[in-house]
Amino acid sequence: MTVAGVSADRPQHRGDCPVSVLVVEDDVAITTQLVRGLNLAGYETSSVATGGDALSWPASDVVLLDLGLPDIDGVEVCRQLRARSDGAIIVITARGEETDRVLALDQGADDYIIKPFGLAELLARIRAVLRRSRPQDTELLRHGDLVVDLRTGKVTVAGREVSLTPSLGRTLVRPDEGPRRARRVTAQEARPA
Repeated sequence: MTVAGVSADRPQHRGDCPVSVLVVEDDVAITTQLVRGLNLAGYETSSVATGGDALSWPASDVVLLDLGLPDIDGVEVCRQLRARSDGAIIVITARGEETDRVLALDQGADDYIIKPFGLAELLARIRAVLRRSRPQDTELLRHGDLVVDLRTGKVTVAGREVSLTPSLGRTLVRPDEGPRRARRVTAQEARPA
């Protein structure tokens, strides 16, 4: 993997939030190169060396996951990450057999790249999975901790999904009307899901 020629004009963002990438890799040299390259490309990057640490880490927008981890098989880590998060998972591994690729993809990976690989290709794959997995900024309404996904109708406050009454849901997410208007929501209208 090479880092030469990679730079970011500005940090990678989706809406108001920087794109977070978690590198799950036990090889220190590979981790160092990945983190350096991703930081240069404008991503907010963290790294862990074990599956257990990955599973206890807060959800990230993208997880780069090695399958050969010292404590838990990477495919199992992938399955557990997918069960709790919609974040993109890209497997980065030396395992190149078709059965390994199929198993990881069936357990929740969004993409699979075999080592060695170039940073430019990895960055392109990250951009591709983000396009597929995250709504476009124009489909999100944000106000402080409140986020309304106009495409799906999902509403979250401080990262927790909120259940809406049917009438309030129609008011917030009605594609056949003109400009959307915001109004104060009462406690009775917004109750935890």
